[in-house]
Amino acid sequence: MMVFIASLMLAPGALASGKDNQDKTELVRWVKTKIEQEIAGYANRQRWSDYKADIDINVPSAVTHLPACPIPLYISAADQQNLPVGYLRRQVECQSGDQPWKLNITVQVNLRLPVIVATTHIRRDTKLTADMLKTQTLTLSRAEAFATRPEEVLGQRTLRRFRSGQIISPLQLQPLWMVEEGESVMIIASKNGMAASMAGEALQNGVKGEQISVRNISSGKVIQAIVVERGKVETIF
Repeated sequence: MMVFIASLMLAPGALASGKDNQDKTELVRWVKTKIEQEIAGYANRQRWSDYKADIDINVPSAVTHLPACPIPLYISAADQQNLPVGYLRRQVECQSGDQPWKLNITVQVNLRLPVIVATTHIRRDTKLTADMLKTQTLTLSRAEAFATRPEEVLGQRTLRRFRSGQIISPLQLQPLWMVEEGESVMIIASKNGMAASMAGEALQNGVKGEQISVRNISSGKVIQAIVVERGKVETIF
């Protein structure tokens, strides 16, 4: 779980609406700054080239009845969401020994940035190629996985269908097949300490550890084998 904690680098009581109470407007401004910093940090780690964030903060009106905090405030995540997009929950704390308090706030982040989408309908179990993808600037208002660079998804295979214009979710992809249908493979057969190898042809795509159908080139017999590495399978006894 991502936990974002930041201290308020202001003099004690700086967020006070009067002598004794917190100022709601100033608190909203401070929280927005912290959310902006959180998004900027995430964007830097993900190497986003360009983005624009629209941040709407909802602070309970009860904040004006809270005593001004005499020490720096803290803000932390109150949800399990790693991606700083959509509906977020944060908690602001005054950890003063005399009058400590906690305040739950909600934040709606709409993020506009270039993301990778499908150029056409893509079937399940398809290897992604450059002509299937394009970059499109969209506004995201909920937490959904996305990619911002083609190299993040190129060569991977789809676990579901994608419509034209739909965001390509990395969570719906698997790594490139280690064996592809129609390609030549080395069949390794071993039993009782004896091993032999023979040429074969893959009849299905497969990732490491997956069982696929393979044709023995010499005998023409179709057998079941386990993908063990690139271009190599092992027979099942």
